[in-house]
Amino acid sequence: MKIIIASGFGQGRTKLSAFDAALKGSGIQNYNLVYLSSIIPVGTKIVKKSKYIAQRSEYGHRLYIVRADIRSDRVGHYISAGLGWYQNDDGSGVFVEHEEEGETKDGVRLNIEHQILDSLRDLRSFRGLPFHESKVGMQISTGPVTGQASCAITAAVYKSEGWD
Repeated sequence: MKIIIASGFGQGRTKLSAFDAALKGSGIQNYNLVYLSSIIPVGTKIVKKSKYIAQRSEYGHRLYIVRADIRSDRVGHYISAGLGWYQNDDGSGVFVEHEEEGETKDGVRLNIEHQILDSLRDLRSFRGLPFHESKVGMQISTGPVTGQASCAITAAVYKSEGWD
């Protein structure tokens, strides 16, 4: 199995339209999103991309994802949404999802990175498994809240499925 990691950032007149703009930025705007928890199946390869490449024929399909997203209309702030993951040698593993809002771009990114590392340490510990920081993967979307509502999203795309 291959899981694509994609991120987006968008702005709109409302938090909902900003969310849709962020979905467009990540390439997943024309799907019915089905949210999953955070388990990565055995045999999975994770591929980081800036955008998921959707097929026009899949318009309206279900899209299975793990996601972090944050919406804000607090002008002058920065928002960040990130996924972190840790995989075992057989490809199985876990995702963690974190969101952050703050006054500086570097501050929110740094907080997300620390939260991802701390969560993955805990999840590995809870399962009685070792933790090696070098095996951590992460992708983070960060941007400013300017004159419009804003949204940052990072999604792990598992698969698209039709309705037949």
